Amino acid sequence: MAKSVPVPTVYAGEFRHALDAKHRVTVPSRWRAGDDKGEFFAVPDPAGNFLMILPPHEFDRVKSDVEANPSIAPSDRRKFIRRFYSLAQLVTVDKQGRILLPEEYCRRLGLEGEVVLIGTHSRMEIWNTQRWTDATAAEDEVFRRVAGEVGL
Repeated sequence: MAKSVPVPTVYAGEFRHALDAKHRVTVPSRWRAGDDKGEFFAVPDPAGNFLMILPPHEFDRVKSDVEANPSIAPSDRRKFIRRFYSLAQLVTVDKQGRILLPEEYCRRLGLEGEVVLIGTHSRMEIWNTQRWTDATAAEDEVFRRVAGEVGL
């Protein structure tokens, strides 16, 4: 009998949730359904706009992609991987479906009060609400153009 291969969770949608005083935010239940055992890695976006929340398989894929990219010099690969892993913090989903976000990252990224959780297929992003509003407005033309190019 063939074993079933687990299907990775697809992170899709936009959710607004309150960040509590301890910097915990509820993860949408359908995003907690995967086989990642409720563990994720939190890494700030290199541009400083949002917090990336990556399941372990996606976190590992970043390293593999960097190592396999011939256009990146070997010394730059090591520097990137060192920095990427040093910034990453393991976060786990508690019994109430919340993850505890690193306080330093919340402060740096302006994550307080209501935040926006965005699904981006293989991972999620946590945005300050105003930054998300600004980003969607700035990206709207690109979204419309690409949607037209692919026939949506």
